[in-house]
Amino acid sequence: MPAPRPPTMETPLIRPGAVQSPDSPLRLVVHFDDASGGNLAVQMLPTLGVPGDRVGVVDPDRMERRRGMILAVTCPDEPTRSRVEDYCRKIGGRVHRWRG
Repeated sequence: MPAPRPPTMETPLIRPGAVQSPDSPLRLVVHFDDASGGNLAVQMLPTLGVPGDRVGVVDPDRMERRRGMILAVTCPDEPTRSRVEDYCRKIGGRVHRWRG
């Protein structure tokens, strides 16, 4: 009996049309020296108004010293950005802003 063949990957479908990009959202990059602070922030961000799909994480395994955590947070509006920035600073994060 021949060996079973591994499943093959299908070609992704691409829909035609232009993608409308919204105005440059306000983003925050937050560096935590301790990953536990980053984990706490990730859990609290949805309660502050940040959609879960707008949080990027660089975990300790991918960092040079294998310590800390970096979060990239896209805030939907200015009041949310202010709440997130204040909260992250309060729990020990170093916050940097950028538009892009």
